[in-house]
Amino acid sequence: MENIWTLLPFFDVGVIAAVLARFTGMNLSMAVLLSLLYIGGTPVEVVLTMLVFNTFTYFTVYTQQHVMGIKELTFFPGLKMVIPLIFTIAVAVVSPFLGIIIFIAFFLAETFARMYSTMDGRSRPNKRDIVELTVAAAALMSVGTALVQWFPAEYYYLLAGLLILLFALFMGMAGNRRKYVSLWDAVLYGSALVTGLCGIVADDWFAAMKREKESLLSKVYPIVIYSAMVAALLVGYGIYGYFPVGALFTTIGSALTIRFFGVYDYGKRGKFSYLALGMTVLAVLIFWLVQPVPTGLPEVAPVSSSIFQW
Repeated sequence: MENIWTLLPFFDVGVIAAVLARFTGMNLSMAVLLSLLYIGGTPVEVVLTMLVFNTFTYFTVYTQQHVMGIKELTFFPGLKMVIPLIFTIAVAVVSPFLGIIIFIAFFLAETFARMYSTMDGRSRPNKRDIVELTVAAAALMSVGTALVQWFPAEYYYLLAGLLILLFALFMGMAGNRRKYVSLWDAVLYGSALVTGLCGIVADDWFAAMKREKESLLSKVYPIVIYSAMVAALLVGYGIYGYFPVGALFTTIGSALTIRFFGVYDYGKRGKFSYLALGMTVLAVLIFWLVQPVPTGLPEVAPVSSSIFQW
């Protein structure tokens, strides 16, 4: 019972952030990041929580927009879906963290297979290209995840807010879709480093402002960035040994809200949403005025090497 009350703030973060994102257009990961810092998250806690949250939530967002029945799965259609679920549970008995990683990887793989199959076969990147792009993004994200431990915790909220404002500034400048074509890939790769540093992933914003002439990376950016997150999660766990149980409840809160209210529609033409930009800037300014203190996220009973002991 004590753990339930401890986990409640994480659930609330997911609900509040998803509502804010749905009705204002603010990026969901940015809203969650500010909320986690507000309740006392330290840099390492926040980054690893964000990585788990982002990977789980992408599946929810994608299936909200593209209905996927069990029979339409690529690798384990129909009743075969039981196979990876049983395997996940078996691994989780020994290592809850690895069980969660396998669970994430399974659903992401099914999502990406569906996404790839719907692309134009004449222009989509081949699988080798996707692997190479993912390796580069994973390396950058892992570097960011490794570096975050050395950033002063008491000033981390300033870095988080500044990065969010830079995203907003760039989206505001990117209204002309013929501009920044040669710079776009560098921005996308740079965003992988930012994800490692603070957990922000702005794939929905980038998709809304995609260039008229898309690069290979731009076409498969969600596949690349979320696959890289799985690698960064493994690196982060290897370095810090921290398992963000609360992230699962943030995901549940967000997922339920998304199912009820849907997601914000940014549109694919014209300039970026002024409402989204304005609310994002306002949220950061209010956040800076609050000046959250990194006391640590609410403590949950530690996850040991066995799920039975938890």
